[in-house]
Amino acid sequence: MKKAVILLFILVSFSYGYTYNKLLLKAQASIFPKIIMLDKKLDGKLVEGKIIYTIVYEKNDYETALEIEKFIDEKYNGRFNDYAYKINLVEFADLSQETQASAIYSLNSENYIKKVAEIAEQKGVVTFSYDIDNLKNGLLFSLMLEKSTVLYFNKKNLHPNSINFVDSLYRIVKFVESKNDIQKNLYNKTLWFKNQNTAIAGL
Repeated sequence: MKKAVILLFILVSFSYGYTYNKLLLKAQASIFPKIIMLDKKLDGKLVEGKIIYTIVYEKNDYETALEIEKFIDEKYNGRFNDYAYKINLVEFADLSQETQASAIYSLNSENYIKKVAEIAEQKGVVTFSYDIDNLKNGLLFSLMLEKSTVLYFNKKNLHPNSINFVDSLYRIVKFVESKNDIQKNLYNKTLWFKNQNTAIAGL
């Protein structure tokens, strides 16, 4: 009986996509565009004068990707500071070197995170992840809600020839440099998800 329940859970997850926390999605939609603006080499990544914020997702997570787009548009109304932006929704399987992107935000995937990291490195663009666990596969930033909003940064994945952040960024991030760091913060994430009443300040 136990095996049948586990199998049913796996099949349901596969059919309906991953489970995402809306509060966390909204926080990331608010904060990550601000991080894009801190890249001193951003102008070289514009496409026809615009920031192309590419959101990559599994097919079953399309509605979640649309929800993130809505969060961003409600917050920023077409502009990240002085730059116009465009949201580009792309399935993981369709992501390639030809995909337009000034920055890439990744939802969850069992198979494609390293592909995202490799393409982002080739294109020289900043990457963001819904899940902090994906930082160990080459992505740069994740954000978690603990007692406060915490921005995590895996500096070893940074390629300084193509991405160069302003110094002030390094004073507000929490660095993760090993799998042990990530596992420790995954534990903190688990504790946070047990408390859905956590407040977000300053978004």
